[in-house]
Amino acid sequence: MQPGLQRWLQQHCQSGSEVCAGVVVLAGGEAQSLQPAAEWPAGGALTPPLLNAARAAVQRGRPVVVVPTVRLVGASHNRVLALPIKATAPGGSGVGTEKGAENGAGADRPPLGAVALAVRVEDPTAVERLLRELGQACTELRLGAPLDLAVPDSANAATERLLHYQALLLGGTDLAEGALAFTTELAARLGAERVSLAAQRRSGMELVAVSHSAEFRPELALVQQIIQVMQECADQGERVAYPALSTEVPRIILAHARLHQQAGHGLVSVPLAHGGRIVGALLVEWAGGAVPVGPQVRACERLAAAIAPLVWLRRRADRPWRDRLMLALDRLPSRLRQRNDPLPKLIAAACAAAVAGVTFIPVHYRVGAPAHLEGAVQRVVAAPFDGFLHRSTVRPGDTVKAGDVVAELADQDLKLEARKWESALAQHENGVAAALARDDRAQFVISRGKADEARAQLELARQHLERTRLVAPIDGVVIQGDLSQSLGAPVQRGDALLTLSPVGQHRLVIEVDERDIAAVRPGQTGRLALSSLPTDTLALVVERVTPVATVREGRNAFEVEARLGEGAATLRPGLQGVAKIDAGSHSLAWIATHRLIDWARLASWSWLP
Repeated sequence: MQPGLQRWLQQHCQSGSEVCAGVVVLAGGEAQSLQPAAEWPAGGALTPPLLNAARAAVQRGRPVVVVPTVRLVGASHNRVLALPIKATAPGGSGVGTEKGAENGAGADRPPLGAVALAVRVEDPTAVERLLRELGQACTELRLGAPLDLAVPDSANAATERLLHYQALLLGGTDLAEGALAFTTELAARLGAERVSLAAQRRSGMELVAVSHSAEFRPELALVQQIIQVMQECADQGERVAYPALSTEVPRIILAHARLHQQAGHGLVSVPLAHGGRIVGALLVEWAGGAVPVGPQVRACERLAAAIAPLVWLRRRADRPWRDRLMLALDRLPSRLRQRNDPLPKLIAAACAAAVAGVTFIPVHYRVGAPAHLEGAVQRVVAAPFDGFLHRSTVRPGDTVKAGDVVAELADQDLKLEARKWESALAQHENGVAAALARDDRAQFVISRGKADEARAQLELARQHLERTRLVAPIDGVVIQGDLSQSLGAPVQRGDALLTLSPVGQHRLVIEVDERDIAAVRPGQTGRLALSSLPTDTLALVVERVTPVATVREGRNAFEVEARLGEGAATLRPGLQGVAKIDAGSHSLAWIATHRLIDWARLASWSWLP
């Protein structure tokens, strides 16, 4: 066995899923002395029938297709393809295809050997494609040079150049960057005016790179013409040259002719095929209007066959996840029909089980809504009369006891008012005494009335003085009102200065959306997660559903009052969080879609007459 041929055969057989086994034979002088030079897999049961087919191809000097009539145990192939390998002549392809015989390439030279493959194809038309791919692969053994299978691959300079081109294509961060380096290097190597590379997309051919052009605008007319040329080549699945060679098979060349007429270049377009599908196209343009013949054109074909898998791999790696998902879905039906591939069936069964579970298995359904804490009882310290704020002894968050002074109002004006009425009272009492001494009844009544008025005003002033000291009505904590920033400010009678709430006595208010209020009833339980304690949840029990809706942030919401369980004594009023109320069991599908279904029902009810 020859290591170079063994590696070549293994790579070719593993590049497609249709190939089951392969063998390469070399002639020692006569067709009957053919000796196996490489086989894959080694020591396989298919080697004897493959050797027979290879000998038949060498004897006949043309491809041979054998349909086995007796199936071997464990064999999965249904056809055997054998192709003779002939010495390469100038202008020839080096393989025993009918096309090579027509061109006269090696027609008078005996075959040097043959390649035989055991394949499994359901479509008989795929046989021609497999023979064509095998013929192109055979030319890679020496890349157009006279065939010498005894020379190891490491000594093949053309193979090194091929690896160099593949390294350029894989070297960039994406397909476009690697393709630019590849096309620029190839244009310099072939002496071409321009080299273009395109990849096949769902919408059609997409230009990836143009030699010596880091950027190009897809809307330009020239770019569109290049794309049409490569699309025309890809649709036919064959190499297209314009002007056509005398030995060329007639092709459709409308787009090629238009580009040639505009640019005046000779064109050679080669499709990139991988796995029986066209994945892109390569276009080479030479100045002068003529297409070079011989090694350059054959080099383009061999290079296209070598880079097609790399273009497909890079294009698949660069696809967004949406395209990869759509491609996987497109391939799923065909993979499900394959008997020897259980993975898609297992995935489909798992997906069906997941859909059934989501649709039919009930889970706990909870109604979530924003919530905040309030004091169970709230007392307000209000301004008893019009005045000015003099002093504040507490701030929000401070704990106070009943009777503690929390604020003071200015009392200078009230003291002056009290002195005024004290003087007026003394004056009127003296008038009462003088009228009584003179026995002046009328004056006595007038003075006594004025004295009573002054006494009442004095009492009112004294009460105001006593009420300038604002005290806490209950034991609790200050939850609202920071008077330290408003000292000296005027206040009016009835203004709320401070708000107090008892310590440890809270009421939870949950703002439930009107779309979910029908699922909430008194007595239901739930959990509360506060913004300050997101990792700790508190138990709650619904006590009351307020029957009046309020507008909160552009939506209608109902206030639901709930009682907290243990652990709420250390909380402070004003804390906010999210409450979830247990509302029975439903399937995940219902939980995810019930709001959409309700909206659709309401919309249809409003739209229909």
